[in-house]
Amino acid sequence: MSFSIRPYHDDARACAEVYFHAVQRGTHEKYTEAQRNAWAPKIPDPLTYLADETCIIAEADGKVIGFMSVTAEHHISMAFVHPDWHRQGVAGALYDQMLASVKTPPKTVHASLIARPFFEKRGWVAVEKEEHVVRGVMLIRHLMRLD
Repeated sequence: MSFSIRPYHDDARACAEVYFHAVQRGTHEKYTEAQRNAWAPKIPDPLTYLADETCIIAEADGKVIGFMSVTAEHHISMAFVHPDWHRQGVAGALYDQMLASVKTPPKTVHASLIARPFFEKRGWVAVEKEEHVVRGVMLIRHLMRLD
């Protein structure tokens, strides 16, 4: 299956759907149902703030299948791929294009247990394990840095 990478163009609603499915279906190996439901209980409102970040979109057949965004403070704020597209090079392609699209590479990311190995393969180092409470439920994530 082929996909393409492009800049963000008013994709807030489609990104929200990818986010929801990535959390609910794509993290089940590391997070319980209660944790996934706290993290993403429903498809969120459109992620309109992505327009203020450097956001890269992956799409296939005109449908958004993944996205990655970086803030002006050089923090990767979002990195999600639809679970139907896991392990097909989408995240790597998004990451490579994101690096090519910013003047200063990102320096930090709060990586989920699912995302941590992806970033470690690219030279990121976990500097702090974080216990992040969402809707009263504890989620584990890692603050990672790229030196």
